[in-house]
Amino acid sequence: MVSEEKDILIVEDSPTQVEYLRKILRDYGYSSLVALSGEEALELLKTKIPQLVISDIIMPGMDGYELCRRIKSDEKLKNIIVLLLTVLSEPKDIIKGLEVEADGFIIKPFDTKYLISTIQFLLAGKELRRLGTIQSVLEINILGRKYRLYPTQVQILNLLLMSYEKNLERNEELKKLKDEIKRLNEKLKILYEKDKEYDYLIEGIPLPILVIKDISGKILTSNSYVSVLLKEKKEEIVGKSIFDIIKLAPLELAKLREVLFSPRERRGCIIKGNIQDEEIELECIGIPIIYNENPAIQLTIKKI
Repeated sequence: MVSEEKDILIVEDSPTQVEYLRKILRDYGYSSLVALSGEEALELLKTKIPQLVISDIIMPGMDGYELCRRIKSDEKLKNIIVLLLTVLSEPKDIIKGLEVEADGFIIKPFDTKYLISTIQFLLAGKELRRLGTIQSVLEINILGRKYRLYPTQVQILNLLLMSYEKNLERNEELKKLKDEIKRLNEKLKILYEKDKEYDYLIEGIPLPILVIKDISGKILTSNSYVSVLLKEKKEEIVGKSIFDIIKLAPLELAKLREVLFSPRERRGCIIKGNIQDEEIELECIGIPIIYNENPAIQLTIKKI
C-alpha cells in the first residue's frame, strides 16, 4: 500500500456534485481524488491513502455510513478523517454518524468557508495527535448509549442540538438528549475556558501553538504554552510578528518563512534562534488552516 497522505478523496455518485466539490478544494489549494461509489472508494484506498475522505451518505449500493464504518474498522485506514456530507438532518441521522465514528458531519446546502474551515480544523487535530499530544476524550450519553469523542467531533454534537431544536422537543428522549449535549458543551468550556472551538483545541494541547496570519509572521492567537516558551504573556504576543520575538540569522529566517509560505501542505524545519538573549533550537511545523474565515498557518514550535 502506498501512503501519500496528501489528497482528499471525494466519494459522491453525482458528477455535478463531484465537480463542485473539486472546484472548492482546488480554490483552497487541495488536490482531490474521486470515487463514484463506496465500493469504488474502498478499492482506491487499497493503493492510496488520502488525508481525508468527504463522502455523501445517500448513494446506490454502499452508503456513506457503511463506508465510514469500514474505514474506521480497518487498522490500515482508521486514522483517515471521514467527513460525511448529506441532506439528512434528523437526529437519528446524525447519531448514526457518531455510531460509525465519523469525524465530521456537514448538512447540505453548506457555506464554502464553513466546509473548508471544518476540513482544516479536523486536519489540524489529526496532525496534533500524530505529534503525540494528548487530547481530552469526552464521554456523552445519547439515548442510552455512551460515546467517547475527541473535541474535534463536538461539531457533530452541535449539529445534533440544532436538529433537536427543529423537532420542537417532540418527546422526552430528545429532551434528555438536549440536556446531555448542553452538559457536554459546558464541560468543554470549563476544560478550555475559551469561546471559539478552534481555541478549545489548541489550548488543550501541551505544546506551544501559534496561529500566524501570513508570511509577515503576525501572530493572531496562541495557547498558554507559547507564553512559557517565548517568555511573554499572551496579550503581549498577539499582534506581534514572530520574527520580532525569535531573533533569527538570515538562513534560519528563510527556513521559517518557507514553512509559513506553504499554501497547502504541512511543512517543517529546525531552526536556531535567540529568545530574550537565550540561544535556542526549535522544531517548527506549519499547517495551513482557516482562522476567523481567513487563511492562516498553525505553527507548532517544540524546543529541542
